Formats: sequence, C-alpha cells, structure tokens
Amino acid sequence: MAQPPALGQALNGRPVQAFKATSVRPRQAHRRLTTYAAIRVRPYTVRRGDTLSSIAKKRDLSFEELVKLNHDVKPDMLVEGQTIVLPAGKLSERDKAILQGIGPGTYRTYPVRAGETIEDIISKRNISRREVDQLNQEANLDNLFEHQLIKLPANKFTVREREMLTGTLGVPQEFFSTAGPWSKVLIGAVMLGAAFSFYMFRQRNDDDNDNIVSSP
Repeated sequence: MAQPPALGQALNGRPVQAFKATSVRPRQAHRRLTTYAAIRVRPYTVRRGDTLSSIAKKRDLSFEELVKLNHDVKPDMLVEGQTIVLPAGKLSERDKAILQGIGPGTYRTYPVRAGETIEDIISKRNISRREVDQLNQEANLDNLFEHQLIKLPANKFTVREREMLTGTLGVPQEFFSTAGPWSKVLIGAVMLGAAFSFYMFRQRNDDDNDNIVSSP
C-alpha cells in the first residue's frame, strides 16, 4: 500500500523535508499521493493564528483547493508547528519579498514586518547580534520600522523560509548549514542560482498550479 513521502524524500522532483511517514494513515496517504501526482508541492509549517482560509487567501488559492491537498487535516483544528502542504508555485506576498531579497552576494536583504525587533529577527534565524551589526553598520537596528530593508547572512533562514526555498527553488538543505573556508563561495553560487531560478519561476508562475485535481 502506498506510503506518504518520508522525511527528505523527493516528490515530483521536489524534496519534502518536513513530512514524516507516520503523520497520516495509509488510506489517507494514498489519497494524498494521488493528488500530489498532479502538481508540485512543498511543506508549510503552520504559524500561530493561521487558518486554512488565511493561508489559502494569501497565496491566491481557494479554501477548497487547499483542503483537497490536505485530506487528513481538520480545518478547524490547525495548531502552531503542524505541517501541511501547499502548491510549490503559490507564494504569498511575503514569500515573494523574501525571494526578491536574494542576490549573488554573501548577504540578503530582508523586509522588516510590522512590530518586529532585531531580537525577533535574529533569534528565529540563529544569527548573532555581532553578525547583523557588521552587515548593517549604517542602520539603527534598535529602532526598526515596517518594510525597512536590512541585511542578513545569506544562508540564515527561519524554518518556513527554508521550506519555501527548498520546495519552490530546490535549494539544497546543505546550503543552510554551510561553514568553513569555502562557505562564501558556496553561498554566492547558491544564491546566484536561486536568484536565476526565481526569475525563471516568475515567468512560469501563472501556469504552474492550475491543475489541482480531486482524488479518485
């Protein structure tokens, strides 16, 4: 009987990094894989306050489309930290802003959310205050404002940002733990490739996920 994708297993050419084989029953797994076969998907970790409706709305999906991809998820019982799946080509405006901050260098630009502090930003990405101070010597990091662009290390991301980069652009997991004398070269190469992939992704985005189908 079909099993759900194991942790790290490639699905339609896209790795599903946060999906455990024990998370759904076999019959549910079969239904999920039948739906997955039609489109490329990626994992998404639920944030506090998320609902299926709000997640779908931010990504130009209908509630019904998202439910079809997540048969075993009870819409009124989402919990923070739970993993669901999204079409790989459906991005929120926030996702797009994160991708647009990627460049070929060893840092990326990050648009500050309303109410965020520098401590919020660096603690979620395992960045030291010294690192971020060195990258933003002309900015007052203790008085951030919404939409302000600051610089962050190129390979430091939150769980949800990593899921989006891996599932949408195919960025390898090894990139997020790069260290050693070749790290700057590797970071630059990966980010340049990601920037090019994002450009190509935007060209095909309109046609990428029009084929969400019902399970038989």
